[in-house]
Amino acid sequence: MPRLTEASSQARRDEIVAAAIRVMERKGLTRTAIADISAESGLSTGSIYSHFESKAQIALYAANTVIGAREANIAAAGAASRSPRDLVAGFLRGFDEDGTPASVVLQMWAEASIDPEMKQLITHIVGRIRRAYEEALGPWVAEHPGTDSADLSLHMVALAQGYIVQRAFGVKATFEEYCAGLRGVLGGESVA
Repeated sequence: MPRLTEASSQARRDEIVAAAIRVMERKGLTRTAIADISAESGLSTGSIYSHFESKAQIALYAANTVIGAREANIAAAGAASRSPRDLVAGFLRGFDEDGTPASVVLQMWAEASIDPEMKQLITHIVGRIRRAYEEALGPWVAEHPGTDSADLSLHMVALAQGYIVQRAFGVKATFEEYCAGLRGVLGGESVA
């Protein structure tokens, strides 16, 4: 059997994770087994184990892939507009564009509440997202004296998390509709 290059090995890991996410969406994170991922991907369990040591490692890789990839969405939104609202909308738009199931993201957060390794990873990813927001907010904060980008990034993450939870439970509102509802609850412009 020919040896996989790093690029083909990476492609295979991504293929395995995509299959795992599809199964997790149907069966849930805890009820997903390697055999399910094997059946979904069409790969042997041996092939899967040659790329990942365990289902837990696949789940960690998936979390880093689906949640961590949103940093690119922040940078892209920041290139067009640096308002907090536009940055959060760009972040969330990525979930719709790549088809990331909100229910799987929510399951990963739930797993982080009981699994120290997942908690460490999710905490690290959220920290990276906050730093990406803070960096993209620089010019906007400069135009709005008295605004603290670190504090604002915390609330931007919370806003995105709320939207993802709503989507996981089947609410089909767009981000714009979600923001309009928040303005109604909070009164006035809540996120700029």
